[in-house]
Amino acid sequence: MTEPPDPFQPPSSTPPPADPSSPPAWGAPPPGYGPPPPPGYGPPPGYGLPPGYQGAPGRTNTLAIISLVAAFVCTPAGLVCGIIALSQIKKTGEQGHGLALAGTILSGVFLALTIVGVIALVAFGTSCSTDTYGNTTC
Repeated sequence: MTEPPDPFQPPSSTPPPADPSSPPAWGAPPPGYGPPPPPGYGPPPGYGLPPGYQGAPGRTNTLAIISLVAAFVCTPAGLVCGIIALSQIKKTGEQGHGLALAGTILSGVFLALTIVGVIALVAFGTSCSTDTYGNTTC
């Protein structure tokens, strides 16, 4: 009776020879790609930055973003944040001038419409009243 093979020992037989028509498992590149570059050379250089491009743009002013968002949520806060952001952008040169300007303009328009609406409501809303019996008096 033969003993079972030891699982901790490498197999005693050698693997079958590779098919000569198949590409090598590692080493040389597939045909058509040319030889690998000689050792010691790095990858080819990239394209670089286009002419006149200085790199990544600067930071966007946080108050400019808050101004635009607050214009729709809390109009007076959007107006104040927009004015402060425009002042900061002028001093620091940060990005976000368009955001701050849009937030300031929208806040101003929304605030003006709110004020006109409140005035119209007070002027026309109190001129006539209806009592509990449905009688209207003006």
